Amino acid sequence: MEKLIKIISSPFNPAIEVVGNIVIKLHVPYSEKDVTVQINSNVQDYIENNDQPGAQVRQVMVTSTTEDTRTLKLDFGANNIQTFAIAGEQYEIKLMNIGKENIDNQDFPYFEFYVKQIDK
Repeated sequence: MEKLIKIISSPFNPAIEVVGNIVIKLHVPYSEKDVTVQINSNVQDYIENNDQPGAQVRQVMVTSTTEDTRTLKLDFGANNIQTFAIAGEQYEIKLMNIGKENIDNQDFPYFEFYVKQIDK
């Protein structure tokens, strides 16, 4: 399992991505040179693209840390690729790109990562 993900820090997008059995969430601090993410396992009750016609509120997402939570800082230097284990599975995350995305005439930072599960 591997996936290229993009997390945008804006009020228009959730700062969270699901990759297989893990959740990757944008965390502070982050800048134009580095980024911090929190990684958790076991997503419950998340339905991707579950917008309801006529609804004014989208899904509400609540995340919490557990003893399995991993907080990783990535940059384009020595911390470009990191490996971690959650729930008995090994993963690798690589920071691919940091940029700005214009949404509603405002620039918001985005972060692209390549995430893959490492075979045992």
